[in-house]
Amino acid sequence: MTEYDRPHLSFAEQAEVLESRGLDCSGCDAPAALSRIGYYRLSAYTYPFRKTLEPGDDGETPYQYRQPDFELGYKLTDALKLYEFDGSLRLLCMEALKTIEIGLRVHVAYVLGRRDRFGHLKIESLDQDACGRLLPEGNTAFDAWTARYDSLKRQANSEDFVRHYTLKYDGVLPIWVAVEVLDFGGVIRLYSLLNKADQNEVASYLGVKNAQSLRTWLLSLGVVRNTSAHHSRLWNRSLTYNIGSFNPSIVEPELRHLRATLPNNKIYAPLAIMAYIITRIDPTTNWPRALKTKVSQKFPGLEAITPENAMGFPSGWRDLDLWNYSPQKPGIK
Repeated sequence: MTEYDRPHLSFAEQAEVLESRGLDCSGCDAPAALSRIGYYRLSAYTYPFRKTLEPGDDGETPYQYRQPDFELGYKLTDALKLYEFDGSLRLLCMEALKTIEIGLRVHVAYVLGRRDRFGHLKIESLDQDACGRLLPEGNTAFDAWTARYDSLKRQANSEDFVRHYTLKYDGVLPIWVAVEVLDFGGVIRLYSLLNKADQNEVASYLGVKNAQSLRTWLLSLGVVRNTSAHHSRLWNRSLTYNIGSFNPSIVEPELRHLRATLPNNKIYAPLAIMAYIITRIDPTTNWPRALKTKVSQKFPGLEAITPENAMGFPSGWRDLDLWNYSPQKPGIK
């Protein structure tokens, strides 16, 4: 194990390091950019510009595959454009995920509440096999769920609606109130404990005919949400949960191309799922076209780095029906 011995550097000295490694820092105030963003946060956006290692060279650590020096032709301004694009992409994702999270809350509560208004607290109203599944920590999935729910409920104790139920009903929240204290992960966890008929009904509302596939996709969306909420790099990230294989018949035609899109652990897959699901929840949305515009017009024009090779977008994606969705006019059914 090597002791870390690199010195503290001023922002001007950090810019000099980048230039010494071949990154063109002209065209912007490099020290100011580094003081605003931070060297290591910005390095996530300069990393794709670095030279790849020669065959057989493992670098300083086994997982590295790039050299410290940069390929010729890249500029710090290119990295800054990627940084700005990534930030706007995260904001757009959060906009879609807000609609999806609220829609999921509403329909989990609606379906489970029809069965039992306190069904989220009763194994008999959920899937007993799923609830009894042992987790690596030694507790059951239902125990983990109730611990998560109790923690989130305690955090919301100062909310007026929680205080009302605490004072009037001994703090026992019906499911249509309980979902309002849940975060996205909590809603997904509860969805995974619903019995199969209830899961399928919720999945059908979101345009998916397989409840297990939807759960996998929601976990992927959860990673996107957490990444976006914590302002982490999103645009070319390899996601922890990929969407997995699925039968194209479980979705409508506009999403079926995703079955053949590889790799499916890149950001394109959850973006496509968001575009598909959000139109089921809110048919008036313009989100798919907004995403298409964002990627088409704001992704930096870099010869060797494209949405296709870095983000998993398939060839010809702009012409797909998914990204050319026409919003319906608002109306009352």
